[in-house]
Amino acid sequence: MTLSMLLAWLAALCAVMAALKYIARISKNPALNRFFHKCHIPFGVLLLVFGLAHGLLAGNPSWATLSDFSLAPVLFTWNWGTACLVLAALLGLTYLLRRTLKRRWMVLHRVLTVLLILVLALHLLNVGIQLPSRLFGSSQSTVAAQTQTSSSDTQTAVSADTQTSSAASTDTQTSTSTDTQTSASSASSDTQTASSSAVTFSGAVLADGVYEGSANGFSGTTTVSVTVSGGQVTDITVVSESDSQQYFSRAESLLDEIVNGQTLEVDAVSGATFSSAGILNATADALQQAVVSGTLQVTSIDLSSIQRHGH
Repeated sequence: MTLSMLLAWLAALCAVMAALKYIARISKNPALNRFFHKCHIPFGVLLLVFGLAHGLLAGNPSWATLSDFSLAPVLFTWNWGTACLVLAALLGLTYLLRRTLKRRWMVLHRVLTVLLILVLALHLLNVGIQLPSRLFGSSQSTVAAQTQTSSSDTQTAVSADTQTSSAASTDTQTSTSTDTQTSASSASSDTQTASSSAVTFSGAVLADGVYEGSANGFSGTTTVSVTVSGGQVTDITVVSESDSQQYFSRAESLLDEIVNGQTLEVDAVSGATFSSAGILNATADALQQAVVSGTLQVTSIDLSSIQRHGH
């Protein structure tokens, strides 16, 4: 949700501002030292508040309403974000127990601060740098537009190559003798007969093998491994993904649909459109490497129109 994303950035900002107290202290600048000394505890408290609120809201897409809103789908699973919240809580606990811990509390406090910054960096690397779409524009929409443009360019290039090949074939046929034309026609007929008898998948003839492809889902990159045997797709395995399991698990039903129907022309799963696009486009990306002849027919999922309605 957009609110969850804003809370995440506020929590990260509070973590950095609280950690700057140590830097201000060793800088020996009295003004900076006084400022961060006064703000250190408020920033720590806000870090806990914003972090907890973010964890309770995280995992729900921006279009989620009260009817399909799920409380804390991320907070109650072990991930880098949860680790950040635990470390922030331990920092607060060491401060509260400073009189009991005596001199040891400051050492523990600083060690936990370093761990918090490192885990926060890992959390950002894991989920990717995301900005609220309503304030900064949709990165998902931009990715979808780039994907559609790339697909359009590829189709145009394929069409141009086909037309050029057809023109070259016509010139060759015109310049050859009747016997050569007859021979070429016979060879072309044999080729078409062989092509029509070949096993196809979603409009293309595929070479056997195992192929890996990636595409953007809702929260990051989805990667799949696709097995082709006998010209057919026999297995699709998800190698990695970054989306919330609540929604990604819905989209995984597409894997069986693709294998059972031997086609990439399938509809997105309602309520998990971005995750569906990630799986479908990652599979198509993998199979592009296996195409021997023909063109893969893939359902185009218009993510930009969904984004305009709040997705």
